[in-house]
Amino acid sequence: MIYSRSNNNLMRVLYVSLMIVAVAIGTSAAAAKKRLELKPKDAAEMSIVNAGKKRTYYQLSATRPIVVSAKGPGQLRIITRTRFGDKAAEPMNYRVVYRIDRGEDQVVAFEGIVPSGVARYQNGTAGIPGASRSLSLKIGRGVHTVALRMESPVPDVDARFLFAPQSDRTTKWISLSPLAPIEPVDLFVGEETVHYYRFSARKPLKFDIIGPTVVRVFTRTENTYDMKGQVTYRLQVRQDGQVLQSFQLSSKRSQTATYKNNPKLVPGKAREITFKVPKGRHQYEIVPLDHLTLLGEISFPRKDAKLGL
Repeated sequence: MIYSRSNNNLMRVLYVSLMIVAVAIGTSAAAAKKRLELKPKDAAEMSIVNAGKKRTYYQLSATRPIVVSAKGPGQLRIITRTRFGDKAAEPMNYRVVYRIDRGEDQVVAFEGIVPSGVARYQNGTAGIPGASRSLSLKIGRGVHTVALRMESPVPDVDARFLFAPQSDRTTKWISLSPLAPIEPVDLFVGEETVHYYRFSARKPLKFDIIGPTVVRVFTRTENTYDMKGQVTYRLQVRQDGQVLQSFQLSSKRSQTATYKNNPKLVPGKAREITFKVPKGRHQYEIVPLDHLTLLGEISFPRKDAKLGL
């Protein structure tokens, strides 16, 4: 069979088109796979069927926020739906309040909401779901909590939480030395030597830094060879003498890190916390709230080095 040049060009165009479609499908599938559905604790559930798929929502309250946690960086999408008695109901307005970690309350207003034409409650007794309205929140590095509540008791509103983790490989970090007195401890992590500092409740990890920037702190427990299981510990971050944030972490013996000069101890797996530094010079203290010693390593983004220390 003889093919003309136009046939060859047509086949080439079709091949490229198919490859583009395949890449798009693959990218979409990968994105969908990465998106995580977050479940708050102790929240009343409500099942909504939309386009043949059942989705779990959680009832919002004006007096008791529901809380989800996510490890960033990433994007948190909160989908809300109000409840209607029938399809002919008047449009509704409602306002939700959210707070990230211990930050300030933020209010988001949704207005002119009408009943959904396709969604329905699975049990059929809760009425008719409203058209969905959503907000997106950027979650920074580390583990963060988001609390969500209604500004007023009416109307009834339910929410769903979807988190899309994002890669942060492009950020370059610079180590920051704490203020004296300090006790340096060197660890072998893989084939590299990493500088940590031992600290405790009596000798917290202190450092000065100029913002705005972000601080990352890796902490490790100190274990003996006869210790088994996980160690749970709490950290408190103080900014200029005031409590900024608290964390509860857990760690078990690391399989890759060893002490450079102390064969009797085994470091725990590194656990990461992050927090934002506002504009200006500030002093921070990282304080364990339990009777144990920890190892800490402090860093901040290289792009903020121009601010000075």
